[in-house]
Amino acid sequence: MSTVNSFIMNMAGNGRYHFRIFFIVLILLSFYMIWIFGPAYDRPGYDYYFHLKRFEALITALREGAFPDYINYTAALEYGYLSKVFYSDIILVPFAVLALLTGSHEACEAMLFSMTVLCGVFMYSAMKTVYKSSCAAFLAGILYTFSVYRFYDIYNRGALGEIFAFTFIPLVFLGLYHIVKGDCRKWYVIATGFSLLVFSHVISTVLVSVTIVIILIFYCKPLTREPERIRFLMLAGIVTLAITAVYICPLIEQMQANTYRYETNDWTLPANAKIPLDYVFWGLICGFYYPEDITIVGIGILLTPVIFIRFFVREKSEMLKSVDIGLFIGLFYIFASSRLFPWGRFPFTLLSFIQYPGRLYLLVTFFFAVAAGYCLSKIFAGKKARFITAAVALLCTGTVIYTHNNNFGMMHVHIGETNKEPGPGNFFYLNGAEYVPDRVKSAYYILSRGDSIVSMNGSAKVGKHGRNRNVLNMELYVQNPDSLELPLFYYKGYTAELDSRELPVTQSKHGLVQIPVDRSGNVKVYYKGTIIQKASCCISILAIFALCIYILQRKRKLSKM
Repeated sequence: MSTVNSFIMNMAGNGRYHFRIFFIVLILLSFYMIWIFGPAYDRPGYDYYFHLKRFEALITALREGAFPDYINYTAALEYGYLSKVFYSDIILVPFAVLALLTGSHEACEAMLFSMTVLCGVFMYSAMKTVYKSSCAAFLAGILYTFSVYRFYDIYNRGALGEIFAFTFIPLVFLGLYHIVKGDCRKWYVIATGFSLLVFSHVISTVLVSVTIVIILIFYCKPLTREPERIRFLMLAGIVTLAITAVYICPLIEQMQANTYRYETNDWTLPANAKIPLDYVFWGLICGFYYPEDITIVGIGILLTPVIFIRFFVREKSEMLKSVDIGLFIGLFYIFASSRLFPWGRFPFTLLSFIQYPGRLYLLVTFFFAVAAGYCLSKIFAGKKARFITAAVALLCTGTVIYTHNNNFGMMHVHIGETNKEPGPGNFFYLNGAEYVPDRVKSAYYILSRGDSIVSMNGSAKVGKHGRNRNVLNMELYVQNPDSLELPLFYYKGYTAELDSRELPVTQSKHGLVQIPVDRSGNVKVYYKGTIIQKASCCISILAIFALCIYILQRKRKLSKM
């Protein structure tokens, strides 16, 4: 027994081994999670196929040499979906390269595993830097990475964007710490974190931005006393915009060029998706037990007790102040997710594009995990007590993984029915089809219209026609000037050529590509991309190289001091 105690004390007190121990535990728990839940493609979540199809479109583009200017030309009965503009594919690229060797399903599993490990590593590093405690970093890293809401995102929803956001949010707040209290010359940390967050999920980026504004209000006095910090924050913002230009500029271009379904669909408004109070309650205590037949959104029983544990920490410090600010924001976001919150009133209607107030649990999970790690490390300050606390946390985490899997297994019966096969009900795996032109009536219209090419005046006749990958080819016979409506969703960037002569491309009254024709010949239509897409790609590449050179030079300079 004394040997065991000696071993525990030695390991707990040796700082060199802390991260190694955490990393080994993180890897083992990640494998355990994958083993318990099984491959995501065996029980796909609500959005799994949507993200899988855009992932496979990227793989196809790499294979055919169309990257980076490509469209998912097989989507929605080959009407084409420009998902890459609305959902950035930058983070997907390394895994798409892997998929060329292994297949898309296997690459997706590797991606989920990699993001889980990175999520834990980034959370541990952020906590260790800010709170100077390996114990707090260990506990927060485990509780955050293997949290109930993250399981909900991965398996119930298949929400790849939020899964990525989970991974990079700790980097953003680590960078914010350096701006507010740490070494503000490390402004590139928040620039890097925010850039990765933008490439992950734009809605999560907006929510994090709003949260950062709230936090900066609490720290406005120390910031005004050191204007240099504000200048570095502004510099980080400018660099972030430059790095993410490849995503932001084409997105703005397409949004200005057209109106899309997400702008007019009221079923996705937060006011219509607020969480009932009894569901909010279940979201706070779920983890070891779930009620049957309902889907629970929440932080779970392992994080909720921190609300009460906090009262056992009696100290006055800047670290505890930051924990309290996070808890305050987290509690407010729980309230904001409920039916009590006035999402249908100004100014909250400005955030109507977030669709579901339950998304706020992403940040609630982060703040509560930070608080749990810090408070537990303060209450259980002894080496042996911390070891036991970590062991209990791991045991409880393993139990939550097992229990959530059982609950997900029951709920997947309904999920499987909605995603069993592509059809009008799920808009051929586009689900909400938020980024389909608003003029498109419905998925049933696309189904009934089929692959037909419509002559608007009846003067043009289409002979032999077909598709060769992303190119629509047709033989055309024209007596009088006419216009053709093609079976392609309209997006800016389409090119049409009649015997190598470029034709203007417009949007039809049904939201489809329309071209004028005035003579017979051979026509081909394909997505070429826009000048803004190409220019913004160059800007981002140059910005990334410039930032890397700056970081390397700074580290070289510091090493010589």
